[in-house]
Amino acid sequence: MNTVRIERITPDHPQFEEWATVFVTAGRRQWGRDTTAYTPNELAQMWESLAHAKVWLVAIDDDGDVVGSAAIGMPTQDNPHLAGFDVACLDERATALKQRLVDEVERVCREAGRTTLMIETQTPVGAANDEAAFFEAAGYAEAQTCVRNGQRLPVSADIGAEMRRVIEMNDGYRIETVVGRLPEDWLPERARLAGMMSTDTPLGALAIEPENWTPERVTAMFDEDERRGRVVVETVAWHEESGEMAAFTHVSVPAETPWIAYQDDTLVAKAHRGHRLGYRVKAAVSLALPQAAPGVTVQRTWNDETNEHMLRINRELGYEREGTLVEWQKVLDSAPGDPAHDA
Repeated sequence: MNTVRIERITPDHPQFEEWATVFVTAGRRQWGRDTTAYTPNELAQMWESLAHAKVWLVAIDDDGDVVGSAAIGMPTQDNPHLAGFDVACLDERATALKQRLVDEVERVCREAGRTTLMIETQTPVGAANDEAAFFEAAGYAEAQTCVRNGQRLPVSADIGAEMRRVIEMNDGYRIETVVGRLPEDWLPERARLAGMMSTDTPLGALAIEPENWTPERVTAMFDEDERRGRVVVETVAWHEESGEMAAFTHVSVPAETPWIAYQDDTLVAKAHRGHRLGYRVKAAVSLALPQAAPGVTVQRTWNDETNEHMLRINRELGYEREGTLVEWQKVLDSAPGDPAHDA
């Protein structure tokens, strides 16, 4: 059996593309072309983002082949206790290697002063979560379960007609859609609502503290989407009397997988709930996508399984359940981890 060494990697490493492709390969084992794994190009562009400090790990065997990968992201603007990570092996049966990578992730996070780790697993409808036993044995607990839904585009004529009817309701709210960057004068209100994503949405048992969003942080998020080559479509609802932004949804389409649109965030401010704004912003972006990104055939979204209001909206919009996402969480002990050694 070959020995394996684990080392850090950056986009300048000659085997970076092999490292990144491990995540795609692991995702395709479950989902085929519907995997949500980032492509090598997107990961290379994400390295430039200052929103997270990153440590990326590669496992290389004696033959010089990449056999496993891990990626750690540590928030830099808030939540200094957190770290999120992903881990994957070319051989899905390589449990010992996967454990070594997780051990090294935990060691790196302890050294960085991070105390709470999070990783997610996604499972198609009708399949078993084969990773659950692994993470439970490694000391991780289920902290949140989300439903993964997909909406086929373009929507049917009947659903489209109902969408337009509701969007055009004359009740003091105005719906606006932008492709690409937001107008500068929108940024303060958009930052205010972005901060509510960490306080006003169901988060299960996730140990997430309120996030600090500023107009500059919103701009940086759009900068990252642009570097990654993503088409961004955002719809917002304005309360005309107060001038407040009352709701938003943010959708992006990767250049390398132009048939998938990701509904990254949707929020209706508490003060403006009860006016079908969640439906209206999501409907407006669904109607805009075929023109903004003509190759899109599916829009994908995730919602906490207890968020029945948003799940009902999704059903009305024609979304269908594709699978389940589980967010696993572990609070690290204070003992330092041992560095990874050749096995």
